Amino acid sequence: MTIRETNEFMERIKSHYQEFIIDDFKIKEWHRELSNYDAEDVNKKLEEHLKSEVYGDQIPKLYFLTKYLIPTNVKGKTVHHTVECQLCGQSVFDDDYDKHYKRCSSSTTIVRDLKKYFNMTVDYQKLMFLGEDTFESVYVKYLNKMLDAEDLPLIRKKVILRCLYPNTEIDINDLLKGL
Repeated sequence: MTIRETNEFMERIKSHYQEFIIDDFKIKEWHRELSNYDAEDVNKKLEEHLKSEVYGDQIPKLYFLTKYLIPTNVKGKTVHHTVECQLCGQSVFDDDYDKHYKRCSSSTTIVRDLKKYFNMTVDYQKLMFLGEDTFESVYVKYLNKMLDAEDLPLIRKKVILRCLYPNTEIDINDLLKGL
């Protein structure tokens, strides 16, 4: 923000909170803190504050107006944040989350199903660290093995067959008759 934008921003606060005092020293101090941020972002934070049922009647604090804002010198640069996988609890870079979640979900399913239907123990961590091609091969073997499971519900068998033969015109019911 420029010094002019800071001054206008403070005038905007004053228009909502008459007890807000503006003087030269305060303008300089606020500008020192706000100069690292875009005026648009800071104004959006003020809007949020004004609409807040909890804090809207209080003069906004500079700290809360800049909290979670990205400084202009960082904006546009790649910043990696981590998120926690909902399945395994591992911290994962946000860019890799979808890929991790798909692998984690598939690995969890393999471990669970092979234990439940075949009393087989599979190492989840080993599955997670397999290369993509190797994992894909293991997953196809798992799907084929699951078709042999005696207690597997029919709907699950249909889903597995759709996974194994996604682009075929084969009637799934006909395939199931052969099992």
